[in-house]
Amino acid sequence: MTDSTARPVFGAFVPVLLLALSVFVFLAGDVAVAFQQHLAGLRIADQQQQQFAQAAAIEDRLRQIMQDLVVLGDRNPEAAVIVKKYGISFRPSAAPGTPAPVTAAPDAPAAPSK
Repeated sequence: MTDSTARPVFGAFVPVLLLALSVFVFLAGDVAVAFQQHLAGLRIADQQQQQFAQAAAIEDRLRQIMQDLVVLGDRNPEAAVIVKKYGISFRPSAAPGTPAPVTAAPDAPAAPSK
């Protein structure tokens, strides 16, 4: 006598376990993607900091070159023509070690392209 209405051995445990496992795998994948994006954001922020530092160094160097050109313009007529043509001027800095502001006249022509 076999009973055709016999209960399965595992009942509802297997489907619930598979559902929980699939949700866990899905969420683990999302966490992995979010972590990769976080690391990429950190790398980009580091690259931006390096670029800002390089830009500041270039700005300081260009400021020094313009100051040297203004000083040279006091002694050299050719440099004086360039200083006057582009309206370059600077005020000495108040504290030693701080860069002096360099300004160009607003109506000065743009630097010639090469």
